[in-house]
Amino acid sequence: MTAIRKSIAIILALALVMTFSLAGCGSKKKLIKEGTLIVGSDCDYPPFIWLDGDKLMGFEYELMQALAADMGLKLEYLPPQNFDTLIASVRGGSKMDIVVSSLTITDERAKRVDFCIPYFDSNQACVTKASADYKSVKDLEGKVVGAQAGTTGEAWANENIPGITMKPFNQTSEGLAALRAGQIEALFFDAPIAEYQIANDYKDLKIVEVIPTGEKYGFAVRQGNSELLNEVNASLQRLVNNGTYEKIFKKYFPNLESPMKKS
Repeated sequence: MTAIRKSIAIILALALVMTFSLAGCGSKKKLIKEGTLIVGSDCDYPPFIWLDGDKLMGFEYELMQALAADMGLKLEYLPPQNFDTLIASVRGGSKMDIVVSSLTITDERAKRVDFCIPYFDSNQACVTKASADYKSVKDLEGKVVGAQAGTTGEAWANENIPGITMKPFNQTSEGLAALRAGQIEALFFDAPIAEYQIANDYKDLKIVEVIPTGEKYGFAVRQGNSELLNEVNASLQRLVNNGTYEKIFKKYFPNLESPMKKS
């Protein structure tokens, strides 16, 4: 083979390699549907998100509306998902782009998904009937209690209260109904939600104890989707800097201090 033919062969080979490389890069889309941010949530956690008929409402929903608009994207919410399936679904990469469901950032979860910057601080709460005699979580040793499946509330109760029988629920609202019906003695879930629910719709219940777990919520994306992660982080910080985050936050949590600061 002449030198010219060898050069041509090398160039063609390199071009072929580059073609396959570019094709591979093109297949790794940051979004499942171009121009649309698809969100997964359990949609059952007021005041963060809930369904009023077929209309979504709440702090997280309004925050995601603002974030999608800032990113120049359409916003699409999937029908309500079971909370304990959300991480597996976003990891799959074909159903949802991002999980926004009051998801606490934990070391274990961070092994499976990438978290955006924290947007909310939380603790756990132990809720019982208002007429119950329980004074602290210690009084629940050996009792039947409940929590939403896959939550940090479920994990905390199992790890810290001896002898309990844990009854998991797909939705927190199911657990609240079970508590009212006397099927469980207490329900463990996030304190901001517990405070809101008791003040508005469940005045026959009470918070026995707020447990200082020091949790932080974060949006979750598929591991390795750094482009989406970085864009969401940048957009969220812009919403903080221009006052949009604070406005939405104070609408739902007028007595709390915003956990996010301008940069």
